[in-house]
Amino acid sequence: MTSSMRNYPTLVLRRIRLLRMPSWRRNLSKWVSANIEPRLASERGDAHLCELLTRITPRLSSALQALDGGPEALDDLQFAGRLHQALNPLMFSPEVTVRGAFNAMLPEIARELSMDELDVAMRIAAVAGGRREAIVAAGFRLLERGRHDEAAACARRALDIMTACPLSQKLLMDALRARRSAGGTLTAAEENGLSDLRGRFCPRPFEVIVSGQGLGWNEKTGLTEQVMGSTYACDCAAWVPFVTGNMLEGESPDAVWNSAGMQEVRRSVLDGDYSYCSRSMCPAIVNGNLPRNEEVTAPRLRRIIDRRETILSDGPRLVALGHDSSCNLACPTCRNDLMMANREESERLDRGRDRVILPMLRNRQIGVHMTSWGDPFASRHYRSILEALRGPDYDGVGIFLLTNGLGLTRHTWETMPQLAEKIVELRVSVDAATKATYENVRRPGKWDVIRENLTAMGELSRAGTFIRNRFASGREAVSSDLFIDLATPYSFVIAFVVQSANFREMPEFVRLAEEIGADVVFQKYYSFGHEPAAVFTSKDVTAPTHPEHNEFQTILRDPAMQNPRVTKTFMAQLETRSA
Repeated sequence: MTSSMRNYPTLVLRRIRLLRMPSWRRNLSKWVSANIEPRLASERGDAHLCELLTRITPRLSSALQALDGGPEALDDLQFAGRLHQALNPLMFSPEVTVRGAFNAMLPEIARELSMDELDVAMRIAAVAGGRREAIVAAGFRLLERGRHDEAAACARRALDIMTACPLSQKLLMDALRARRSAGGTLTAAEENGLSDLRGRFCPRPFEVIVSGQGLGWNEKTGLTEQVMGSTYACDCAAWVPFVTGNMLEGESPDAVWNSAGMQEVRRSVLDGDYSYCSRSMCPAIVNGNLPRNEEVTAPRLRRIIDRRETILSDGPRLVALGHDSSCNLACPTCRNDLMMANREESERLDRGRDRVILPMLRNRQIGVHMTSWGDPFASRHYRSILEALRGPDYDGVGIFLLTNGLGLTRHTWETMPQLAEKIVELRVSVDAATKATYENVRRPGKWDVIRENLTAMGELSRAGTFIRNRFASGREAVSSDLFIDLATPYSFVIAFVVQSANFREMPEFVRLAEEIGADVVFQKYYSFGHEPAAVFTSKDVTAPTHPEHNEFQTILRDPAMQNPRVTKTFMAQLETRSA
């Protein structure tokens, strides 16, 4: 028997399967071009999009073969995983804007299986695990049918997977808006999130640029990976979850500061649509603190509003650095393991430092925030910037230091005297008021070390060092995210990320602050996608569905929580939300 005769049955079966296959899958390349490509935009042009779609189509075809087995495929964890994995090169390419690639497939899958689109989305979402697309798609379809509370639940489930997800945040606000229209009740913070922001002004995109971490697609490994240097137009990526460029890859400070993305966020503020801002996460929005345009009197900001400027020649007033993950702790709230930059990453960090970061700070009255990710004393990169700031070209730089505090020993203060001369605000992440809790949530930190270091920091603060630095140049340094134009500026703050493991210690944490002379920030626990959604949900006591939520609300009413040392900026995020 010849080889062609042996292969004949296989070829026949393949031909039969192809004939039975619905036309959209049989001609998948053509379908992708007609239905997914129009939903995409790439900074690198149409040719790049075609190349990307050519790469994902075979993976998509392979994943969709499971539909040959009928509706049971929708309940298969492997099918959900392969389907999302096929789309990941689109979802996690920073230069590509995606508008509903998963949504485009749902009607086709539903027709093929003779099912309702909502049922398809809900069944895939049920086994999606840490993948958001099916959950969000189900949420929008629930919303279309008037089931706004179920849509809000989908949005919150997706946000438990990744807080900085703009589509999930939009779904939540749309669902809350529908609830209100149907006569349902909302919290004050939720009402503020739905308010008309036209004629309101936020200075952050005109004053601040943040260099942090994003998620990108690595074609070599076929996996998502952290992207160092992703820039944002606000203090926190969850507040404006939109990447505007890259601090480490930019050609110059101006190219980063006035990127197309930065200009677009500024445009959205001036127009009042705030389309890139999170109306459920931003403290200024949920607290109802955004000033009216006519209330803004600062000359620079007044000029920006009146002339509708989105290109700013004078550079930022605050640069926040959080692009190096290097840290001596592996706190469960932000990572699973200890991280240190390798040689290749260090070289990228050094290039970005020399080409963009230091030139952006040189010979200017400016603040630099170190660091929202990693620790400034565990990172070789951040320490090199601190060393560079000793020079006379950086006399106008004020430092807003965010650290775990373990490296800020009395010896460090003695060996780096320029620190005490430049710090205008010192914030230390502690998350606990007792040894047992601290050594659980700040691994592998030691309570005795941080407790001694906090005492030393308190002595410097009580001496007025940081407040003097803030006004040393003859004008107040730009505020950090503890928020704008306070009558009494913060100088020394201890921070506490609220979670199931520590919330009972909140009143005791306030008393610790009194003892060392610090102010207090209680912050919501955000999901950065580093842990399964179920793990995050089990820790987030701010959620009304959490079994310890009522006890947490009792803690918030403790008299200690009314202490003036407790910063009110973030408290609205901790209070009861609608279910």
